[in-house]
This record gives sequence, structure tokens and C-alpha cells, in this order.
Amino acid sequence: MSLGAINVSVCKEGRRTFIKFDSPTGKKYKVTTRAKMSGTWQTSINYANKCVPDKKDDEFWIFIDIRKEPATFYIIPLSWIQNDIYEAHSDYLDKHNGRRAINDNSTHHAISVKRISEWKDAWAQLGFNV
Repeated sequence: MSLGAINVSVCKEGRRTFIKFDSPTGKKYKVTTRAKMSGTWQTSINYANKCVPDKKDDEFWIFIDIRKEPATFYIIPLSWIQNDIYEAHSDYLDKHNGRRAINDNSTHHAISVKRISEWKDAWAQLGFNV
């Protein structure tokens, strides 16, 4: 399936890999992906950032559920997911007296479908009419 992106390139910044492209509207975007076959998506609290979601974001995370065909996609602005990780982790710490339940040094963070369901197939944010 081609959505009409042009000037597509895969770039590395440190240990992270990104896809950069121009959308059919001409706007430039940078995306990173997270895929899962079961359970939750796995990430790190290092991405947490208390911020106001930016409607003009040009960076996105695309969460992909590949456990069945066709795969399900959730297209999420970077500022929104950073704030969501921050809020979810803060809530978790509040429930555990400011500490992790098992390992204070862990940076693990799980993201469930429930938290991101509003972003299912939100391709229009990237300038695609799907």
C-alpha cells in the first residue's frame, strides 16, 4: 500500500531509527514505529515529557499491532505520546508511594491499546487520505 509519500528516507540518530518523508500536502514529517504481536507496546519512561500536545507536530510515533491481518495502526503526535507517558508514569508512582513497585532503577514503560485507541488509523495527521 502506498500512501503517496515522497522523498522517503530512513535515518539514524544515536540508537533510534526514523523514517523521514514529505507528505502529499508538502509538509515534512519524521516518524518512528513501535510494533507488537501480543500484550502491550514496550517503551521507556525516558521518553516522558510533561508538555502540551502540539497540533502542528511534525514528529509522530506509529504504533503497529501486527498480531493479525491486516495490521492495525495508531498514528500519534510525539508531544501527545510524551505527555501521555509522563502522566501515566506519574499516576503509577502516585499509587506506589513515589516508587516503582519492584525495581526503582527500571525505565520500562508499557502502553496499552486503551490509552491510544483514539489515534487508530489517524493518517490524515500526516497528510494522507486513507
